[in-house]
Amino acid sequence: MTGLEERARQLRERHGGQPVGPARNLAHIARQQAEADPDRVVIIDAEHRLTRAGMLDKALRLGAALRQRGIGAGAAVAFQLPNWWEACVINLACALYGYRLVPLLTIYRRAELDEILPACEVAAVFIPEALGRTDYPALYASLASPPAHIFTVRGEGDQFAALLQAEPGAPEPAPDDDAKMVLFTSGSTGHPKGVIHSHASIAAIIEAGAALWSIGPEDTFYVPSPIGHIGGSIYAFEFPWMTGCTTVLAERWDPDLAVREIEAHGATFMAGATPFLSGLIAAAGRAGTSLPSLRRFICGGASVPPELIRRGLDAFPGAVVSRAYGSSEIPILCPGIRSRDEAFRRADTDGEIAADLVVLDAAGRPVPEGMPGEIAAAADRMFLGYLNPADDVGAFTGDGRFLMGDLGRIVDGKYIQITGRTKDIIIRKGENISPLEIENALARHPALRQQSVVGVPDPERGEMVVAVVVPKEGARFTFADMIAHLEALGMAKQKFPERLEIVEALPMNSVGKVQKQALRATLTQTGQPEGRA
Repeated sequence: MTGLEERARQLRERHGGQPVGPARNLAHIARQQAEADPDRVVIIDAEHRLTRAGMLDKALRLGAALRQRGIGAGAAVAFQLPNWWEACVINLACALYGYRLVPLLTIYRRAELDEILPACEVAAVFIPEALGRTDYPALYASLASPPAHIFTVRGEGDQFAALLQAEPGAPEPAPDDDAKMVLFTSGSTGHPKGVIHSHASIAAIIEAGAALWSIGPEDTFYVPSPIGHIGGSIYAFEFPWMTGCTTVLAERWDPDLAVREIEAHGATFMAGATPFLSGLIAAAGRAGTSLPSLRRFICGGASVPPELIRRGLDAFPGAVVSRAYGSSEIPILCPGIRSRDEAFRRADTDGEIAADLVVLDAAGRPVPEGMPGEIAAAADRMFLGYLNPADDVGAFTGDGRFLMGDLGRIVDGKYIQITGRTKDIIIRKGENISPLEIENALARHPALRQQSVVGVPDPERGEMVVAVVVPKEGARFTFADMIAHLEALGMAKQKFPERLEIVEALPMNSVGKVQKQALRATLTQTGQPEGRA
């Protein structure tokens, strides 16, 4: 039994250990839907259009090919791909054959992969031959413990296409309460945390979103958010099968292209972090369109100014544009706002509460409505637990609610308004970045005596990553030195600070802890440009 299998067994026992039936398992749902309407288009990726029957056939072939290579049920199968249709086939094959899926962001490099892949005991991984300037086969060859099976997707040596030549096999779905997916998020601990979701919890995510958003077969999703993240993955992998909608994949975020694609496909739904909404508004303005097909935009993952929501409502008069709130651990905790009128009135909130949510004081007691405190929540779409049991410690209340790491208050008994954070994280373009991870990396540079990393508000990213350092006496440290150092350590470029501040001392409290709130306030006021050394 692998470490992931043992952890999945422990978590099943914690949650009761009884399968809840096939109604919430993608493997069963996909087969039923393919039989009911085989020609319905599930995924559109550039010129590729996958029908239900076509995707099911490819997934059955892919799973059979992996079985033939000795990869048995319960094994972890990863992909590090952009928003390509092949990832959707991999997801379905994993559901059909009882594999645990491990989505990986394309930005991950040696530092992240050397931690994540062994932790999950990944048996097989699917990677591009190249993407941008990254040679992925060379990257994987440099890893300390690469997976036994590495398959390239697209390119001259497309091994994925060769695997699809196998004869379809007999599915072997896992129970609904079993681990379906392990997603990784960076938090205040400074290392990637594996978030384990079951087949049933993923289905519950779709049910919660579809209910408030009224998603059905007439809808078309436009998905530029990365499928290595919980947001992009559910819109690409599960929503088309469980609601009947069609998903259009975008390999990269290009707001002008997005406007053209939304109009060409009549897309009705899009979700994304602050930069996606601001970029779409600007691009639609340049194109002279109000995107009449768009009926809902969900914005979350970072600080979302109320004025941006109002701008979106004005730019897209047929759409409900609103903030939403959740995390990888409990996605779609607050799915958004139901109507346009309500969205205008509630632009300063983070959506309608759709879970068992409470706001707690420092002693863990519920506070009166309207008072701020720490947010704790539970729902059937809550994750099973973390891959590393140590990460569970301190993450839950005594009655099983997950501590979200955010401060907020309940408004009018129905909405949540986020007021701050309890955890030291930076949310850049909708992705959690651990300041501690970057600080630990900077601490390895011989020229530095002290270092601190904070996020400051940024209109394009949500937050900008800023490194504040104290060099050793007589030492020189530049922005270029910082970038070269982090590149040498193999850290993902997405985590690199965009700004560097050299100071003589960091603000400290009486016990020698950096006062990040004061540091953040000072940096926000100075507003120096990116790349400042």
